[in-house]
Amino acid sequence: MTTVAAVDTREEVKQRMTQVSADPTNIFAVAYLQLCQVSYLDPTDIPAAVVALPPIDSTGSWQCIWGPAQSSDDSNLVFVAAFVMSGLPIFAAVVTRGTDVNINDGWGVVVQIWEDMDVTRQVPLSWAPGNSARIAGGTADGLSDIQSLTSGGNTLLQFLGTYLSDPANQNPVLVVTGHSLGGCLTSVIAPWLQSALPNELHIVPATFAAPTAGNADFATYFQTSFGYSLRVFNSLDIVPLGWENINGVDDIYDTCNLDVPDLVYAGAKVFSDLMSIAGVSYTQPATNQVPLTGACTTSDVDWYGEALYQHHTTTYMTLLGGTSVVSSPPLPARRRSAPSRLRKRFGPARQLPKSVKR
Repeated sequence: MTTVAAVDTREEVKQRMTQVSADPTNIFAVAYLQLCQVSYLDPTDIPAAVVALPPIDSTGSWQCIWGPAQSSDDSNLVFVAAFVMSGLPIFAAVVTRGTDVNINDGWGVVVQIWEDMDVTRQVPLSWAPGNSARIAGGTADGLSDIQSLTSGGNTLLQFLGTYLSDPANQNPVLVVTGHSLGGCLTSVIAPWLQSALPNELHIVPATFAAPTAGNADFATYFQTSFGYSLRVFNSLDIVPLGWENINGVDDIYDTCNLDVPDLVYAGAKVFSDLMSIAGVSYTQPATNQVPLTGACTTSDVDWYGEALYQHHTTTYMTLLGGTSVVSSPPLPARRRSAPSRLRKRFGPARQLPKSVKR
């Protein structure tokens, strides 16, 4: 893995990680994504996995400094890692896990799905009274859960307030990152922390495969709140289409010769109509986007297998040019999806006639 130059000082590294990268491989994005990969491990394995991560500088090392903290139903998990050079942290990273159906608590899976899909309800930001920015109800529920988590007797905010203000740490950058649902939650955790922590703190939000968190006013609020952020998405990943362009799932795998299943086709239309009835819409922040050009898997998978492959962290890592610290999921050969009868009959989901909308 490419590392920062040996001649870079601590301040030079901090400067590089808070501006657009001109390098073919953004080593910081790779490091953040590796942290996201670690977040899906068993919580008891996370601290050791953080320590074992490849360093971004030959003189540096990783530490897990808070957490992992997990909700009682296993639905949300967050931890804080720090990269240290010459005894001083360059940055601390708040890492939020995405949707994980392999947890032990079945109710926790339901809660995660609720956080993903409760999008017809939008709520204001609790720390910005009167602000027209709104976020999805499920995202707000996830944020509330994370705000209440504790490790070592401290909430995330209490820990960061002490750690980042400690003169001995000399003002490290604060990175907030996550993949999938974790990326969506990152979009609201970062501005929440910015509102609650000292103004001089430099915060870098970095999301991977994140669905949309809020409305157009929230996107504007987010864009104007941070001098630099990263939004990394794969052009063949369906998850970032939610919820700004949910009907985009209709034809996303045409180039892979895979028809959208009727269940997905109809589901996208139902959500689109429900959001329209509720009078809500979603907009992704437009600044500092990092689109990755996806390629169809060479495995003989159906539509669902393709979607799993395109959304997985290892696919994102390959597209970023980095090295994964977890294994790719198995993709057994499956029969091809049957041609979509609904799409064949009615065309693109966004153009379904009113009789079908009902």
